[in-house]
Amino acid sequence: MAAQSSVNVAQSAFVCQLCDHNKVEWKCEECGIFLCSTCKEKIHPRLKSSEKHRIVSIQDIWKNIEPWNYGKMTRVEADTLLKKYNHMGDGAFLVRESRTLTGNYILSILIKDETVHLRIHTKEESGQLKYDFNGNLFDSLDNYIEFLKHGTHIFVFGVSDKAISLTKPIPK
Repeated sequence: MAAQSSVNVAQSAFVCQLCDHNKVEWKCEECGIFLCSTCKEKIHPRLKSSEKHRIVSIQDIWKNIEPWNYGKMTRVEADTLLKKYNHMGDGAFLVRESRTLTGNYILSILIKDETVHLRIHTKEESGQLKYDFNGNLFDSLDNYIEFLKHGTHIFVFGVSDKAISLTKPIPK
């Protein structure tokens, strides 16, 4: 599962709740149901009072949930983006899918005007993928990132003489 982006995970984990089609692309925020494109166009509009419902792309939902997740990105692209937002200071970050280590995520952080790239280690435990930070295991990337944002310090030898926490994600 780590090889898939959050969007792909969302699409494969859900089926359309009106027809059981397995390619979910939309969500009605009022109904709370996930829809395929066919049902969005043909069936949902027939529901009572659905003309005022807000239907959003599943891709937009995941972007809002994980504003730090940039999907597949090279190290050079991450360096360029982080340097563009150098004014955000130490701890500004993004998470990207590694292009060279398939199925792995990389935490790219701005520290002392330099970018540092740390592999997010994963391990399988009881058949479930976990994200590992120094022996602390997390069920999701979101939990992993929240842990590093709130009081957990990262120390990178040779770059900084002090430990830092993650601050804000680089804007998309």
